[in-house]
Amino acid sequence: MFRKKYIFFLLFYLALILFVATDAWLYQIPVARIQKVRTEESGVKSGARGEKEQYYEQTMEAKLLNGDRKGDKILLKNEYSASQVINQKYHKWDQVLVSLNGEGKTATIKTLKRDVYLAALFGLMVILLLLITKKQGVLTIATLVVNLGIYGAGFTLYLQGKDILKICNLMAILFMVTTLLFLNGFSRKTFAAVLSSFCVLALIMAIFFAVMNRVAEPDYSAMEYLGTIENPEDIFAAEVMLAGLGAIMDVAVTISAALSELLEKKPDLTFRSLFRSGREIGYDIMGTMISVLLFTFGSSLIPSFLIRMNNEVSFLTIVRLHIPLEIVEFLIESIGIVAAIPISILISSCLLRRRGRRSETI
Repeated sequence: MFRKKYIFFLLFYLALILFVATDAWLYQIPVARIQKVRTEESGVKSGARGEKEQYYEQTMEAKLLNGDRKGDKILLKNEYSASQVINQKYHKWDQVLVSLNGEGKTATIKTLKRDVYLAALFGLMVILLLLITKKQGVLTIATLVVNLGIYGAGFTLYLQGKDILKICNLMAILFMVTTLLFLNGFSRKTFAAVLSSFCVLALIMAIFFAVMNRVAEPDYSAMEYLGTIENPEDIFAAEVMLAGLGAIMDVAVTISAALSELLEKKPDLTFRSLFRSGREIGYDIMGTMISVLLFTFGSSLIPSFLIRMNNEVSFLTIVRLHIPLEIVEFLIESIGIVAAIPISILISSCLLRRRGRRSETI
């Protein structure tokens, strides 16, 4: 039985990759498969700072995989540098999205068709979830699908002219309720986690608006794309609201589940003992959760840091002038993680102790 399960998952994985590799018929833009590649050195060019770099030119023959001209041979050209920072090198059997130059035999490459790689990663994630966590993996996948649906609905409402803060308030509540219910079921500890997450979210947003109302309005042009729209302050507030929601829910779930387990093992625990136990659990996870936030924010800033530092902008200047809003966001979410510990302990202890008392009475 176990071997059959492995074979089924393997066949599913291979079928998924095969389908995506041959799905050019789903695309409206022309897709071509490269069949021949000839690469030649095109010379050495100087960069913006005077450094020398070798460039190469590729001449490729490709076959169209979709559209009215399916099966036709076309000629593609591509130039890339040795570092491949701006352009990339193409290989035989790569599939690319192209723009046809009229009815001629030439075309321009737009980008590489990457859905095969995405499907391979997605399929691997699904298989590992199902093999390792079994039923919980199914619930996790269902939660991801539902949350993606909530995201899509929220963006659609915003494009229809709805208020972004109202949309994100609703989205945050739906994220908390659906995620925790799907993964933990309908129980008192789930209710405690949802209530704790909601209280922490309300607290950090109250802190955020209190701070923003007492300081000069920040320069939203420092954030990419955000300074070019009509209501950047609302979108920034929505970003703060949703950015640390996962970490806050993780803290709340961990504490409520741990305290529930403690009460099941030892129903006669006093409120003080339960609170102390929850506090020790919170201390253990607080540092790692804040580090997760730091790594998440930090990794998204690596490209902008490198570009600016490569143009002789100092590290401290970038921190002071270019990422103040990201720092504010990180600090607010970190406060939320720290505040989630006592709030989750208090709410979980009260709700779970009440359940214990009812059980003893019965």
